[in-house]
Amino acid sequence: MAHIFKHPKEDSKGIVVISHQEAERGLNHYSDMMNRIGEKYFIGIHYGGFSKGVRYPGFADFFMGRSSVTDISQRYPDAFEIPIVSSNFTSTVFKKDSEVKKYWDIINISRAANIKRLDGFFREIKKIYNKGYKYKVLLISPKRHEDTPEDHFMDIEDVYYDMFSKEERQWFTLMRLAQNLEFKGLSKTQLSYFYQSSKCATLFSDCEGSPGVVAEALLTEIPVVMYAGQLGSGRDLLTGENSVTWQDYNNAHECLIQAVENHDKFVFDTETLANAYREDKGLEHLKLYFEKLYSLHGEEFDGELINTDDLVSRLPSHYTELPWVDTRLYNGHMTKSEHYETFCKELKL
Repeated sequence: MAHIFKHPKEDSKGIVVISHQEAERGLNHYSDMMNRIGEKYFIGIHYGGFSKGVRYPGFADFFMGRSSVTDISQRYPDAFEIPIVSSNFTSTVFKKDSEVKKYWDIINISRAANIKRLDGFFREIKKIYNKGYKYKVLLISPKRHEDTPEDHFMDIEDVYYDMFSKEERQWFTLMRLAQNLEFKGLSKTQLSYFYQSSKCATLFSDCEGSPGVVAEALLTEIPVVMYAGQLGSGRDLLTGENSVTWQDYNNAHECLIQAVENHDKFVFDTETLANAYREDKGLEHLKLYFEKLYSLHGEEFDGELINTDDLVSRLPSHYTELPWVDTRLYNGHMTKSEHYETFCKELKL
């Protein structure tokens, strides 16, 4: 999603950040427009999805991305790197609350996209029930209008009813949120409560960009259970003290059981996690990088930024309350020339 961090002043440029998908469109279709923006703004690219091997456009002044997600810094050594991404701006509402009692044994917050491997999650939960464990499981899976049969688990409800008995469905709650709601379908405050009332969180995908659910779970101080070989930045802050990982998907149920049965024995380095993931710390770190960026170009950064709320949603295009976004029902990416033109009007170009 195109994001405006700062408008230009007489003696200094402004700052905009676009998604890596928008950068690719800029290369292919809107290069003149991007060059025009670059005359008054520093242009950054946010690499939220796994992006190794992608082209880095000449109009970019910097990129935001972790080395576990993109190899831009290796292939373009002169590029200005800011190793900060959306998950580094996780809301402060995600925190431990000792007053909240544990109810759920396992929580999984995932779209029904095939990459989330929810079919495998179902299979492993069934194994847990077959072993006699009556775990309370919560799967929050919001629907989106862009869901298609080609890349989504479209019959998830039918599989749920076919796979799990009536008794098992008393333990396993499938929360399918309506597609006309916001991106995750629930407020961050409500999501935080669900984490706080859970013993562990899991994510079944084998490739992610910067999975917010990992940051949310760790900040809430519940262990994360996931694939040991997952590509992306999800494993960056995982340790043997705050997580359990599986090598073989067929053994994922054993790791989930281990996490649930030992949920109160995990240890969380709260200071390190807050410094890495919490939004207030992320903004502090980002300003230091912007100061270096301006200095590199012979300009002075005054420390003032706009639109700094909800960067965890703004940067990966999960934020839609913008003049160049047609509707809240889809993501916030600029996909058409009209979007880019409206964006340029907002930049006063």
